[in-house]
Amino acid sequence: MKSNAPTFAFIGKPNNGKSSMISALTFDDRIEVSKSVGTTTKALQYSYYYKQKVVCNFFDTPGFEQAKKIVSFIKEHESEYFGHGVLDAFVSQYSEDARMQKDIEIIRAVLANDFIVFVIDVSQHYNQNVIGYEFEILHFLKKPVLILLNKIQEQDYTQEWKEALSRYKLTNTHPINPLNSSYENIDTIYKNLYTVDATLQQKQFLDQLLHLHKVHYQEKKSLSAKEIAGMIVEILQFESVVKFKEKDADETLKEGALKKYQNGIYAIEKNNKTKIEQIWGYYQIKVLDERAEIDAKQSVNLGLTKNRLALIGASVGAIGSGAAVAPIALLDGGISTAVAATVGGLIGAKAAYAIGEKFGSYIISNHKIIHKMDAKNYNATFILLKRSLEHLYRLIKHGHANREAIVIPKNPDSWHFPAEWSFQRDEEKKIAAFHNSIVKDENTKQVEEELCELIEKVIEREIS
Repeated sequence: MKSNAPTFAFIGKPNNGKSSMISALTFDDRIEVSKSVGTTTKALQYSYYYKQKVVCNFFDTPGFEQAKKIVSFIKEHESEYFGHGVLDAFVSQYSEDARMQKDIEIIRAVLANDFIVFVIDVSQHYNQNVIGYEFEILHFLKKPVLILLNKIQEQDYTQEWKEALSRYKLTNTHPINPLNSSYENIDTIYKNLYTVDATLQQKQFLDQLLHLHKVHYQEKKSLSAKEIAGMIVEILQFESVVKFKEKDADETLKEGALKKYQNGIYAIEKNNKTKIEQIWGYYQIKVLDERAEIDAKQSVNLGLTKNRLALIGASVGAIGSGAAVAPIALLDGGISTAVAATVGGLIGAKAAYAIGEKFGSYIISNHKIIHKMDAKNYNATFILLKRSLEHLYRLIKHGHANREAIVIPKNPDSWHFPAEWSFQRDEEKKIAAFHNSIVKDENTKQVEEELCELIEKVIEREIS
């Protein structure tokens, strides 16, 4: 082997799922996947990275077009060459033939790679004239071969394919679904690769690959928890100030100040979601949050009930001098959270204004309208956490080969974390205490670390 990174050549007919499988294995949606025939026209290399180092390489090849001609050449000249030399001779003889370029690309890939992964669409009947010659080529190569059986449509001719493959001593077959790139599914595929007839050195590299894949998955979850915790700190400490010269702030100015605060919070959450999507290798697949404009009542339902909030408030203690407020609704897809300020907390505060029944409070002081979070509004953090967990769940379960948009439904009843789902009682108390400390900026760094640990535990328990 040329390096410590094992290499895998993916071969098979067009549109059998080769590119989709590589996209899933590499946690990357930037690999081109198409329903159009012949999207892959030449062998393309994709690498699976861990900490900026290549763990393994995958070669996505176009489907054989002249397999019968290759087999005929092998049978006619095999006795003249040693080992795979006859294929080198084929490449040399037809290197200038434009009709043979795709097949030459495949031959070069399989000769250069350590393992061959052959992807078959078992929803189609086996046809000796169409694919039998490719089996003969694989049998001749005598390289570690893994056969992945992909049922693209409803029909299932798996047994028919297995019987045909057995005639060529290609018995290492495994069903796959590239659209399911959950950790368990991808880990199973890597373990299946380990079952091929490989050398001791190849087995050692596969051992390392299996280990790194597990470690990498865990680190992605940890990084996600860290990003979520950081976002919550940033939002809870976010403050919006609008200055004015008039004697009194009119309603238009008040509405504008509120919208500025809302948009600021929304921008923080949106930026956080983008970071987490990239942690999981989603760069092109759209994530659609259908809760674009939600009212405050729905938002409260995502958090805790009034009774639970009262119990937590009693356990955490009387904190903050402002009144407890209900979450407000953010526009344009933002979260639902509170805007409140402690009236007595700022020198020169003139008054506090209520902005509707379900909205939070703000203060006007020295010709400034100031919006910020209230230490008592624990529900803001519960809502943020729930939205973030749902977003993460949808990412992990979607799959990189599935190019449909990731949709977070408007109705929380269809969420993995619906309205009735709740944190454990001890977690609720900790989250409320974290909220209080962060808003007051008391031991924020330590609190953020503890919040991150709590989020990690929830992710491990509820999503993995």
